[in-house]
Amino acid sequence: MSLDTAQVSAELSDRGLRLTRQSRAVLDAIAAAPCSLSPLQVYDAAREQCPELGLTTVYRTLEVLDEIGVLRRVHGHGHCESFVPAATAHGHTVVCDACGRVTEFTACDMDAVAEAAARETGYRITDHFLQLSGICSRCAHSAGERSAG
Repeated sequence: MSLDTAQVSAELSDRGLRLTRQSRAVLDAIAAAPCSLSPLQVYDAAREQCPELGLTTVYRTLEVLDEIGVLRRVHGHGHCESFVPAATAHGHTVVCDACGRVTEFTACDMDAVAEAAARETGYRITDHFLQLSGICSRCAHSAGERSAG
């Protein structure tokens, strides 16, 4: 998935920040990945483009890019937290348990769930994170071919 660097630059500028060579390397690493990347995987991939990049800079960059809605956090089996490009400002993910592929979806009617959680806990709910997991159609198809053969 490609990331609109002009949009990212504008979002960063609104916060008094700029798109540096290091943050561009982080963006490029995530955009080029076929699945989600952990911060350490982002670091390794981005250093190919920007060898002087530090791990602390990667973490800070990921945090800012997540805050402005450019990236989506994904929690997976192999590593607790990883990142993918975000297609929309508010979206959620489905992660394939077999191949790790991440697909984004925007439909979520969480109002009733949030209201129930607020009633039960006394919290004022301000946000939510929704991630589903399963087997993508490619993996399901491949598994069907293997079991039929």
